Amino acid sequence: MPFDALVPWCEDLERSLDPSARLAHWIGHRPDQWQLDAFLSKSSEVALRVCRQAGKTSVLAARAVEELHVPESLTICIAPAERQSKIIAREISRQLRKTYLNTIRPNQTEIEMSNGARVVALPGSSDTIRGYSAVSCLIIDECAFLKAEMGDDEGLIASVLPMLTKDGQVFFSSTPAGRDNYFARLFIDDDGRPRKGDDVHRIVVRGTDIPRMSDKVERMRRIMSATKFRQEIECELLADGQAYFAMDVIEAATSKEAAVCPIL
Repeated sequence: MPFDALVPWCEDLERSLDPSARLAHWIGHRPDQWQLDAFLSKSSEVALRVCRQAGKTSVLAARAVEELHVPESLTICIAPAERQSKIIAREISRQLRKTYLNTIRPNQTEIEMSNGARVVALPGSSDTIRGYSAVSCLIIDECAFLKAEMGDDEGLIASVLPMLTKDGQVFFSSTPAGRDNYFARLFIDDDGRPRKGDDVHRIVVRGTDIPRMSDKVERMRRIMSATKFRQEIECELLADGQAYFAMDVIEAATSKEAAVCPIL
């Protein structure tokens, strides 16, 4: 082997043996620990509550690229709107150019590889989603916003989960958008307490915890309202996406019977 070919050969070998090196190569920078945790997770359900601009689309796309190495696999990526589904499809295409996989049918919403593996990106509509089966990887991006777009996020999610294979994996990913949606209920129960004791791998990523985002976070702190900052940067599950307190708490504090601040 010529000496000038030794370094690329070693780099390829490292990526084939080390998932973190593979992820770094695909996304274009050293991954944050949460990105590596999500990429390597073996849980059947992974819930990513991630602040804006932290790199969740990159790691979801990388997970899809990893799945495309499995012959005949099917990955479905769902987002509330067609524009958002195309964003993740473009990121998958970008990362695929860094692999040795051969693409035989690429377009804006579907990519098919020579090994028979496919990835399909769709807007969150039951009309476009129904008909798929044997899905090995299901990615639901901006999951918290499905209800606002579709009106019935639980119905949509209930229609797609049966598509998964026995060992299939589903990723729920989003920035928070209130508490009245399926995504929020992955993290809190009906009483607002943290949900635990199940097999969901929950990852919460606040912008204030990511050193490389420090400048951007401080800029967002200056231009956003305190409530908006708490929701989109600190990833808090606020009552309706805007209020500090849930309406039932406010009503309980202002009711005529045994109220903390009684209505006169």
